[in-house]
Amino acid sequence: MARLTWETRAGRVGLTSCGVLVALALIAGGYYWWGGPHERRVAQRVLDDACEGVLPSDEMRAVLGEGPLRSGRGRTGLREAYDGERQVTCAVSRKTEHHAGHPTRDASVEVSVQSVPERRGSPSAEGRAAELPRRYGMLYPEVPAELPPAALGGGWRGLFTTGEGFTNLAGRDSATTTVLLDCAREGGGLLVTVGVSEEDVTLDDPRRRAAYARIATATAAKASRTWGCDAPLGKPPRTVALPVNADEDVPLADASGTCRGVPGRGARVSRAWEGRPSGVPVEVCVLAGGRTGTPAGAPGGEARRYRLVAYYGPYAEAERLRQQERHGRYSEEPVPGDDAPAGRLPGGGHWASAACHDGSGPALFTVRPSDATDGEAYETDGERRAPKPSAADLAYERAALKHFAGRSAKEHGCPAPKLP
Repeated sequence: MARLTWETRAGRVGLTSCGVLVALALIAGGYYWWGGPHERRVAQRVLDDACEGVLPSDEMRAVLGEGPLRSGRGRTGLREAYDGERQVTCAVSRKTEHHAGHPTRDASVEVSVQSVPERRGSPSAEGRAAELPRRYGMLYPEVPAELPPAALGGGWRGLFTTGEGFTNLAGRDSATTTVLLDCAREGGGLLVTVGVSEEDVTLDDPRRRAAYARIATATAAKASRTWGCDAPLGKPPRTVALPVNADEDVPLADASGTCRGVPGRGARVSRAWEGRPSGVPVEVCVLAGGRTGTPAGAPGGEARRYRLVAYYGPYAEAERLRQQERHGRYSEEPVPGDDAPAGRLPGGGHWASAACHDGSGPALFTVRPSDATDGEAYETDGERRAPKPSAADLAYERAALKHFAGRSAKEHGCPAPKLP
């Protein structure tokens, strides 16, 4: 048999063919190691390590893809948990691949999971004031909802909101999903908040909304098992409604959701933006006057709007602590978190409370006009002044709050609210 050498034509052909085969084998091996299963294994390790292992892999991949992924710090600015509470936050994002040969889009998911202790009683105002410096910051992630959020549905006690979420980066749509679970053991619950930001994706696509919401519900289910909560769970969301939009108002007389029963005030208050209560932990009702179909807050529109909010469970506690931090030491009026059951809000508006007996703590209800300042003075003709509502304005705020809070408390199984 002739030996193949570079000097012969057959040898050159044979050796060249071998070289090509070796090169192809190296390329295939490199792809296997770096671009195929290896990349997926690395991405899986990122998901396994983030948030103490409570992230759902399939649901995360449905939004972020197969990788490459990177993890980072989660929500900053949250308070340290109470003794015995548990709290984890994390962020996972999709790396932008330049010159990848296929379209790539930035996307990130930020997750917060917190245990919520059972709070049948409310500590004294002195006790709350003593712990405020140690607990400065947000207690729970906020629900970004100037207009009514959408109820999650499917057996879940949760909300879906759009707009400003955890990561509202320029040019991206963002959404926040919250899920509140009632633990079967030792009372209390779990609060899961998921913020998703994705480039070049519209939230008008119901498939994307459902994909975002499934991250939150699957995280809640996994955290419930991992942390021994054993809460009753809903079904994976197949569809999620959009929150109420600025031009989706109804005549107040026809309101049947969160604004049902709230009285009007002639042409000044004749329209409503409302959501469906559905046992959600935050309910919002927005009232205004003017022409039907005019977006809330449009230039030249109504002079005053009213925003009514019902807070339950962890959100009621967080709002009380926020009011205490901002105004508790300085307000002449009792503020939420004081020992009083109701009162006027600093800067404008009123608040009321209801002592719910389900272990979630007292509920909080607020009404604020659009010109309220949250206790901050503002400049008017060179002088620093606070708005001065008329007696009729104050009477209407109390009447609106009475009907809003009474309806909400009844639907949540709470006794009648204490009113200002």
